[in-house]
Order: sequence, then structure tokens, then C-alpha cells
Amino acid sequence: METVKLGVEEVACTILEQLGHRLTDVELDYDSFAGMHNFIIKHAGSRFRIQFSEHTLLRKSIEELEETIRQVAERVLANSTVQSLRYRSSGVASSN
Repeated sequence: METVKLGVEEVACTILEQLGHRLTDVELDYDSFAGMHNFIIKHAGSRFRIQFSEHTLLRKSIEELEETIRQVAERVLANSTVQSLRYRSSGVASSN
């Protein structure tokens, strides 16, 4: 069976869809300029930018990109939890 290669636009859409599924209650944005593709995530007062070169998007398999997206989602969620605890006005750490 032959592997289907996606174009840059399809890969970018796939990344946005996967981020949206893994991260609820976030604001997602995307832009590209001069061969660089930026995915902006705003969550719980934090802003994250994930940047891929066009070459990387075309070279990586969907499976490799999905693993990267999983890792990004974990980091966003972990960072948001840490920030919530750090700025707690009562000084008591608790989970939300």
C-alpha cells in the first residue's frame, strides 16, 4: 500500500485539528511567513508558539507529527497547572 503524502496546507490543518481535540478551552491561531509555520496557543493566561519549517511539515509523517502534538498538549496543560498554582492568592496549593 502506497503512503499518501499531504501538502503543507493539509498538514497545517491536521495539526490545528489535533491541537483542538487535545486542548479544550484554548484559543488557536495559525500563520505562515517565508516558509515558517507558526501555531499559537493561548491557554490559562499563557501563550505558546510552536514553529515548524515548511521542510519539516513535508518531511515528517503524520504519526511523527501526532506524537509531537501530544507532547505539546501535555506541556501546555502542565504549564497551565503550574501557573495556576503559582499565582494562587491564598498561598495554598490545590488542584482546580
